[in-house]
Amino acid sequence: MGRAAVRAAASTAAGDDEQKTSWPEVVGWVTLNADFKISSDRPDVSTAFYMIPTPLPTDYNPKRVIIVCDSRNVVVQTPVIG
Repeated sequence: MGRAAVRAAASTAAGDDEQKTSWPEVVGWVTLNADFKISSDRPDVSTAFYMIPTPLPTDYNPKRVIIVCDSRNVVVQTPVIG
């Protein structure tokens, strides 16, 4: 499953049984603040940081959230599970 498909399938929690799978609210945040928010929401996942234009992993990992940042360490894409 590609990143675009994962992003399209990702959704935020709507009920108590669903867990959050994307964090659009952290786009524009400093990476460490975004990491803290994601870790607060989902302590069961790890975060991985990638600076653009570094290629992103192509494999899907349900226990990983990828945070893509620019040279100023600001999040530039919605972090999603994968």
